[in-house]
Amino acid sequence: MLSPLGGVGKNKPLDARKPGGGSLYHPPPQILGFPMTNHTHIYSGFDGLDMAYRVTLPGELHAALRRAKAEASEARRTVALEYKGQTFLVGDRGGIGGYAFSIDTGIMGANWWFKEPGTGDPWGARVSSRSLPLALKAIDAVKAEHDTFLLNLGMQFGEIDRRISRIDYAIDFLIPGFEIDPRLFVSHSNRTKTIDAEFSADYRGDKINGIRIGKMPNSQIAIYDKRREITEKKKKYWWDIWQEGFSDKSHELNSKSEIWRFEFRAGKNFLERQFKRKTWDAFSHNPADLFFKIACQTRLAERLNDTNRARWPNAPIWNEIQNQLSQISIAKDQIDISAEIIAQLRFEYAETICKQTVGLIISQAAFYGLTENDLTPLIEQIKLDLAENLAANANSDHDILEQRRAGIAARFQTV
Repeated sequence: MLSPLGGVGKNKPLDARKPGGGSLYHPPPQILGFPMTNHTHIYSGFDGLDMAYRVTLPGELHAALRRAKAEASEARRTVALEYKGQTFLVGDRGGIGGYAFSIDTGIMGANWWFKEPGTGDPWGARVSSRSLPLALKAIDAVKAEHDTFLLNLGMQFGEIDRRISRIDYAIDFLIPGFEIDPRLFVSHSNRTKTIDAEFSADYRGDKINGIRIGKMPNSQIAIYDKRREITEKKKKYWWDIWQEGFSDKSHELNSKSEIWRFEFRAGKNFLERQFKRKTWDAFSHNPADLFFKIACQTRLAERLNDTNRARWPNAPIWNEIQNQLSQISIAKDQIDISAEIIAQLRFEYAETICKQTVGLIISQAAFYGLTENDLTPLIEQIKLDLAENLAANANSDHDILEQRRAGIAARFQTV
């Protein structure tokens, strides 16, 4: 999300590369226009949940995954697998850390990784929740879905057989004119600050799109332009989620609304220092304390005419952030727009496929030197090729249309 450009230590000015190349220069010392009071809170919620489970793949499921992985490798795409009433997508490779298999349970699910049985490592499964279900449901509901998924696959476990390896919490604000000045973040000198900077089009100065303070797998604070991120990654559904939580219903958020995310990340090392066994029970009894500590390690301050930055007061927005973090609960009212978002994503997926299809046909016509008048016979030839392909596939073990339908159903969790 954020690519490192340079480091910023305590009391050191931000360095940036001069537009057009050349030597490094220091920007002017004035403060970069932090609007400390003009902010509106629009969203708070958990944004990431990674857990490991002490389980072993059952023999029947292991065999099914091996077959599906081989098929995915040959097809060079994920393939749908139905097992004990559950349909999910199996990838052609595993994951970092010795995981042999990868599973995707859809846009409202998670990514899973499983190890081969008999590896000697009892922690045989790992899951990383998607941010969308966490935004729409309570985190304990998402965690319960992960538990149920494993149980339905035939893997049993107890409370001490599940541990948290990462958990993130996000707070979004509407902040017109907001700009990041790394000099206003007061933290211990050994905490790393990494910036993601872009020059403005007219080279009037630096536009910093995000800053990360700290390093995973310890704890980290990330502040970044969320509007920019969802635009680039085409996550349009966030506008609906924000609008649901926006207190001013008379004001409609749009692509010009300047929305910034303040994200607090707790990695496995930090979690272990707070909860020795990193169990769900330990975390759920006091989730607020975890993130409040992160927000106290580093704070956004208002600059005073005082060289001792430790005496600079918190910015008003940081006081609000700390107050919100101190009241975190794993319970949450469900945002009842899941069906609308899934429908929207299905439409966008279909639209993408149609554009790709049209583009390929045009490319084929251009390759053969055809004109617009030749398109009708070209389409007829494509129909014949399609029918021939489907007929050839009919003799195989898997019906290609049925398999693709199953894959789409697994992705969008539809029947």
